[in-house]
Amino acid sequence: MFTNLRQSPFNPGQNPEDIGLGCQRRERRRRTIGQCIRFVGYTGSLLLGIWMLQGGIQLFLENYVWTNQSLALKRFQVRSQGVIPQHLLIQWTGMRAGDNLLSFHLADVKRNLELSPFVAEAAVERVFPETLSIHVRERNPKARIQLLQLERSPDATLKLMPLLLDEEGVIMSMPNQGEVPVALRLRWRQLPEIIGITGLHLRVGHRVTEPRLAAAVQWVVAFEKSILKDTIGIATISISEKDQLCVITEDGQQVLFGYENVESQLSKWMQIMNFGRQIGRRLAFLNLTIPNNMPFEWVPEEALQADKHHHRTQPPSLNHVDV
Repeated sequence: MFTNLRQSPFNPGQNPEDIGLGCQRRERRRRTIGQCIRFVGYTGSLLLGIWMLQGGIQLFLENYVWTNQSLALKRFQVRSQGVIPQHLLIQWTGMRAGDNLLSFHLADVKRNLELSPFVAEAAVERVFPETLSIHVRERNPKARIQLLQLERSPDATLKLMPLLLDEEGVIMSMPNQGEVPVALRLRWRQLPEIIGITGLHLRVGHRVTEPRLAAAVQWVVAFEKSILKDTIGIATISISEKDQLCVITEDGQQVLFGYENVESQLSKWMQIMNFGRQIGRRLAFLNLTIPNNMPFEWVPEEALQADKHHHRTQPPSLNHVDV
């Protein structure tokens, strides 16, 4: 009997790793495992290097930078328009003398300054080795308003809160007593007051969008640029009417202005007052909203004479505050 000693490649007893396909799988698995081990090793080495480098940098900064007295802040260089005292601007930065020049972010100092409604724009720069340069463009109040608001108190009562407006119509809150010099607060309280704003939605730090209120602010700006500023004072500006501004002066004049050609209307107002001085009369009412016509009224003679007599007999007051 003849027996076949060669086993079939498909014999179940044959080890699959002894054939060519099994060898390829084993070699591919060995390479994959090796690549994973090398990847883990490289990654671990890289993370260890980064950790050591970070620790070394932190150690270097703590020993040679953060405690370096030659980088301590010793001087503030402030450039502004002079509306807000410089010591207040320095206080608003949140920085103090002795702080390290590299221990803070300039963006944080810039944000601290611009949080104030009186600061329109701020720029901050380090000037090594000991100076912080601050350049501020301030908002200059031109007019004031009073808004009925709830007090921030347990009682929460309604109260008229004074607010300020700059030439761009941005609303600013009145600083509390002690935050700014007394003379500056008194000067702001003597600014022209815009009245008739009932029902308007106003927010501190935002620009006004109501056309009547914006027109009143622009009128104040135009008035301050005219020569009338040095001859007469403005008490109130009413925006109650839809298409005109009613200006009341400190000596009692009532003048109606239109929204357009404010400079031309101011010039006409000046001409009428000059004419009144020549004839010894004082203006009581003037309407500049009518084209090609200027209805006006003089103060009655008897009222003018009584006013002169009152000023002549009234003793001078010694209780005054220079602002």
